[in-house]
Amino acid sequence: MSAGYGVAASLGIGIGDHLSRGAAERGGLRQTLCVVFLVSAPVSVVGALLLGSEWRGDDMLLGALTGLLAVVALVCLYLGYASATAGVVGPPAAVVAVLLPVAVDFATEGMPEARVVAGVGIGVASVLAISYAPLFGGNVRRGLFFSVFAGLGYGSLFIVLDQLSPESGFWPVVVQRLVAFGCMAIACLVVRERILPSGPVLRTASLGAAVAGLGALSFVYGVQHGDLAPIAVTGTQYAAVTVVCGILFRGERLWWWQVLGLCGSVTAVGLLVAG
Repeated sequence: MSAGYGVAASLGIGIGDHLSRGAAERGGLRQTLCVVFLVSAPVSVVGALLLGSEWRGDDMLLGALTGLLAVVALVCLYLGYASATAGVVGPPAAVVAVLLPVAVDFATEGMPEARVVAGVGIGVASVLAISYAPLFGGNVRRGLFFSVFAGLGYGSLFIVLDQLSPESGFWPVVVQRLVAFGCMAIACLVVRERILPSGPVLRTASLGAAVAGLGALSFVYGVQHGDLAPIAVTGTQYAAVTVVCGILFRGERLWWWQVLGLCGSVTAVGLLVAG
């Protein structure tokens, strides 16, 4: 059942990422991320109230830690993109982000059945294929450095989320979003930029944040009530959703290896859900 929550998470995060990406191009990355973290906070509050979540101090500290990890991962990812092309930065970050929580889950919970292991392997390969871009340029060593740390940040984020108690529900996510928003808002103030965009950009970013926020809640619920490895793999297939949205709504090119990656994503999800 964990994989099912990962599928819902990948749909929400992938669609939200597509919307936020368009907003960032028009209104600035830092401002868009501020909207993403700020708007998803009340979405998480509603989820916490509906779920009957408990406010637990230790889980709130873990939630704050995940907020810092989210900011570190994002900063490293975009520092990587500023140093080298997406073909250098994207694949290592995606693969490390998946393999780290999978390795921890297998080490602590033991090896699952062969069908699940096959689904994990195909899922990791699919993420690699989907995120690969054929152009290499810039400072490759610097790009790889930040890419690996971005992947470690995201992978660590997944592992910490797995430590949250089911009773705390979505309150730690509320803390996570507020901490992350505070960090991004301070970054905007330091460089003397406005914190939030205006007009259509704000509306688009808010819609993306709300949709992605629902996906994030599905991911958290899954790790609280199931196994980390299946939801980590299925949840990170949001890259496939973002690619499909880009093809449908932005007229982006689909490379042949991305076609294989999309097929692999479907196969991996099927194996993990069945397992």
